[in-house]
Amino acid sequence: MEISQVEMPKACISCQAFCIKGFAKDKYSPFSTRFNKPKPKTLYGRCESSGKDVFVTEICERYQQEPNTIVFVVKNRPNGY
Repeated sequence: MEISQVEMPKACISCQAFCIKGFAKDKYSPFSTRFNKPKPKTLYGRCESSGKDVFVTEICERYQQEPNTIVFVVKNRPNGY
């Protein structure tokens, strides 16, 4: 059976060590509503590598790409999130 590849940002959302937990308030949300305002919440989860809760849009040096993904580079979140 052939498995399709999916395109994802090179961030926590496409890392093997990331497990989604839910949504959290995010003042640096990169996502917008249909009225071009930032969405108040972003998906977050647990990084099994660092043991910390992180947003799906975070980037770290421990990144391990999920199999069957094509990743594209994105800008990291500001410091102090």
